[in-house]
Formats: sequence, C-alpha cells, structure tokens
Amino acid sequence: MICGIDEAGRGAVLGPLVISGVNFGNSKVSKLKKLGVKDSKLLSPNQRENLFEEIIKLADSYEIIKINAKTIDNRFEDNKNLNTLEIDAFKKILQKLKPVKAFVDSVLKNENKLKEELQTVTNAKLTVEHKADENYVVVGAASILAKVIRDREMKKIESIFNLILGSGYPSDPKTVKFLQNTLPEHIFVRRSWASFKNVKAKKEQTDLSKY
Repeated sequence: MICGIDEAGRGAVLGPLVISGVNFGNSKVSKLKKLGVKDSKLLSPNQRENLFEEIIKLADSYEIIKINAKTIDNRFEDNKNLNTLEIDAFKKILQKLKPVKAFVDSVLKNENKLKEELQTVTNAKLTVEHKADENYVVVGAASILAKVIRDREMKKIESIFNLILGSGYPSDPKTVKFLQNTLPEHIFVRRSWASFKNVKAKKEQTDLSKY
C-alpha cells in the first residue's frame, strides 16, 4: 500500500482542522493521474467534489480525522501548538492504514525531524516534504479528501447556526465580516487565533469609546 497524508484548515480561524490519509495499491497510482488528481488548491470546488467520489472508489482504505476548534484552543492553552496535534493525527493514520510506503506533507520546517518522529510508529518507507501535495499524486488525493470534508463541515456549521461564514480563513472577506459584525464565541471559532483576538480587541475598544 502507498499512502498519502495531508491536511486542510491549518490556517483557518473558523471550523475544524481535517487530516486525511489514503491508501492505494501500487497499480492504482497511475489511475489517479488519469483522473486529474492534483493538489486541491489547484482545483475548483466542483472538481474537488467530483474527484472526491472517484478517489473513495479507487482507494483501498482511507482515514479522516477532524479536530474541532475547542480541541485546538485547548492545545494552545497547554502551551503546545498546532504541529503537535497534526503529528498525533499523522501517527494515528499511519498506525491505522499500515502502508508499505507513505508520502507526507510536512508541517515542520525540519522535514527530517518530522520523519524521525513518524518513524517511531511505522516501518513504512517515509517521504516527508514541504509541498508534497504538489509533488506526489497520492498526497494530492489526500488533500482533496481533507479539503472536501472541511468544506462540507463549514457548510454544515452555516446551516446549523444560520450564518454566512465563508471559507473560515482570515483572508476571506465573508469570514472577516462575520467576526467583525457578531464576534460570538461559538464552538467553531478558534479563540486562540490572533485574527480572532485582534478583531475582539478592536470591537471592545469601539464599544468603550461609545461611553
């Protein structure tokens, strides 16, 4: 089995972090290329949705881990960071899927350090690189699964709370508008994020200036 591992939602201020791992038999990797699988950022939402179903059909096995905003905030309160959460998830995926070979999109600047850490839970031949989602089609497949699941989760949150949230990233005008206009400390808001704290501080200053 050849495995690709990637995430979606690392830099978002709203919604979950999603980590995906997907296993393919060696003969199926070329089929991924024929399907047009690539880094999810290079595909439209419709393309990702269509490829998601094809990837699921082709995969021998897959694992998706969703980490909610509260869990992320709790990790920061323990003076740890997002990397530790992601690495824990990578390990769980490797232990669950048991690939012979795995390609991982690195979350650490020091790729070798991450490789050594992951090698403690698997005997798989590991390739750990930055931009692995661009360079290896199996990681591209994992990135599509993670991105589609995260987008679906965001739509679900919008539906439940009857809100317009956008993508959940600080660069998205819809996300910024939501934070500026309402700033509710909902369970899907990462309160440990600087973008949330900055908007909150400005809103509090504005409110104080009214008195």
